Order: sequence, then C-alpha cells, then structure tokens
Amino acid sequence: MGKILVVDDQFGVRRLLCETFREDHHEVEMASNGAEALQLLMAFQPDLILMDMKMPGMN
Repeated sequence: MGKILVVDDQFGVRRLLCETFREDHHEVEMASNGAEALQLLMAFQPDLILMDMKMPGMN
C-alpha cells in the first residue's frame, strides 16, 4: 500500500488518522510541526501528505 505522512499539531487528530490508515495497511508516519514534516519528507518519501493548514511556527 501507499506511504502517508500525517502532519498536525493536535496529537488526537494525528493518532486517529494514523490508526485509520494503518488499518487499511498503509505505511504511516506522523509529524507534529512543519520542521518535523520537512525532515520526514526526505527520509520517508510519502505518496500522500495530509497536513493541517494552520499550525504554530510554520504553516
């Protein structure tokens, strides 16, 4: 299945999305902010990124 990166500053939202996609056998990584997402982007190389539009620090 596909690789998905979930980026959200709210832990509950990240956890819910990750659990949902993992149940469908997707490989999922989480980031809590834009800086973490940029680091994971290069290493994980996701097929899809789900990102919160308004986060503290970097949107």
